[in-house]
Amino acid sequence: ENEFLKIFPYEEYASWKTEKDIFSDVNLKHENILQFLTAEERKTDLGKQYWLITAFHARGNLQEYLTRHIISWEDLWKLGGSLARGIAHLHSDHTPCGRPKTPIVHRDLKSSNILVKNDLTCCLCDFGLSLRLDPSLSVDDLANSGQVGTARYMAPEVLESRMNLENMESFKQTDVYSMALVLWEMTSRCNGVGEVKEYEPPFGSKVREHPCVESMKDNVLRDRGRPEIPSSWLNHQGIQMVCETLIECWDHDPEARLTAQCVAERFSELVYQDTSNCALSTLPKR
Repeated sequence: ENEFLKIFPYEEYASWKTEKDIFSDVNLKHENILQFLTAEERKTDLGKQYWLITAFHARGNLQEYLTRHIISWEDLWKLGGSLARGIAHLHSDHTPCGRPKTPIVHRDLKSSNILVKNDLTCCLCDFGLSLRLDPSLSVDDLANSGQVGTARYMAPEVLESRMNLENMESFKQTDVYSMALVLWEMTSRCNGVGEVKEYEPPFGSKVREHPCVESMKDNVLRDRGRPEIPSSWLNHQGIQMVCETLIECWDHDPEARLTAQCVAERFSELVYQDTSNCALSTLPKR
């Protein structure tokens, strides 16, 4: 199996250490989380470097993949379901076989931090801003973890620095908001919706390429803006379910959002028949 080497310069030690510590948790292993191989400190002529060696996925990241490819309904079903399963495992306090595990929040979920595997499922990567939700963390510890992430994908309460630090679930709710934007990106490139436009990131041309927190506040907080869902997307029963789900996941009220586990269950309940329609049972609610 091919390996991928990620090199951190000396000044990015903190990010390397966070990723190394997150990956070192044996309970993190999951098919939808990037496989970690080893981490090393290296002395070079240019000074110290920090290496992270992981599995390599030739299809690249999800943003690159969606830019180059139009996807089918079956592809959307696989990509979306596997993304939700990876996040649900990250957030869970136990492994699939029931062993206790410390929940982890990613805090920088976006399509460029998700890799596409050969079987067209997703795996999460780039854990440099992630946080282990250790029960021993105090409210002060959580407050000091700061406003992090990429402005375009930040939840309203992160943009506003008004997270409920008394409740660790609030960190998971910000990941779910970001996941909704990624699900929207996938759907926008699916041929089940009719005419497919060129790839655009969430909020596309409404903001510049690398928007700052202030411009996202105008869009997300002041205008309560979200990416557009054209009516044509609702003509396909499966894609209509995806749209209903992502709308619940990007709700302004963090408490009203679904959990990643619920989203994973919704995808597993969709049994695709063909690219024009799908069987759909009652949607799980939380």
